[in-house]
Amino acid sequence: MEGLLFPLLVLLGGTVLLVMGLIKSGRARAYKKIPCVPAGSPAGGERRFISGKAHSPVQAGAPVSKAACVFYLEKIDRKEPNYSRQGGDADHWVRRENNVYGAFFLRDGSGAALVVPTAVSVDLSKPEASESDDLPLSGGNSGAVRKSELIISEGETVTVLGAPGTLGEFLQYLRQNTDRSLPSDLLAELLRLEKEPGSSALPCYFGDGIERVSDRAHAEYIAGTASSGAFLLQLGALLAAGGAVFLVYALKLFGGGAADL
Repeated sequence: MEGLLFPLLVLLGGTVLLVMGLIKSGRARAYKKIPCVPAGSPAGGERRFISGKAHSPVQAGAPVSKAACVFYLEKIDRKEPNYSRQGGDADHWVRRENNVYGAFFLRDGSGAALVVPTAVSVDLSKPEASESDDLPLSGGNSGAVRKSELIISEGETVTVLGAPGTLGEFLQYLRQNTDRSLPSDLLAELLRLEKEPGSSALPCYFGDGIERVSDRAHAEYIAGTASSGAFLLQLGALLAAGGAVFLVYALKLFGGGAADL
């Protein structure tokens, strides 16, 4: 029955891609119904897109490329053994850490909003910068470590989806979540803004209120999501159909062989 394994895997892979394509296509249709508003629009709890340029008074150094940036997501993977039932082993990469650092103001000419991306909200189209070494993670077992990063640079086009809170709500969130740190100069600037009349209402995208952060313009991001969904649907349908044909053929082949016996 080992001859059935390959067509089954192809069929399963095609089905998974079909499901992913349906999810992404549905997401693109939903995105088209969400308004894209000026960055400085007051926080109101409703989901919206904003799009503009990323700016920050503080530049951070990216952990892998060392490039100046206003935000980075650092991913750390460790190679660990994967023992099989046959007694062999094969190394595989396991995600150990997702580290985010930085925040920025998104400006669009009509106003600004503070954007504090989370690891799960980052949806950048640019390639990751990566490096590998043989150093263990602190407190862990020895093993090869792979680091990669995604960054947002000063002046880069950014599109954000979320439901913003106010500056006061964000600072309260920051006090309660000590694991999320900001550059000290940026934090000082936010504390100064909090005391200025009107600035405390600055819309802030953070925590559960930020869903997606893209490095593409609004229209381009939605079109890209739709295109990606359509591609996954086409590829999934092709693989699923091919796997089904191979599976039927294999069943007939093995069935005929069993009958001859």
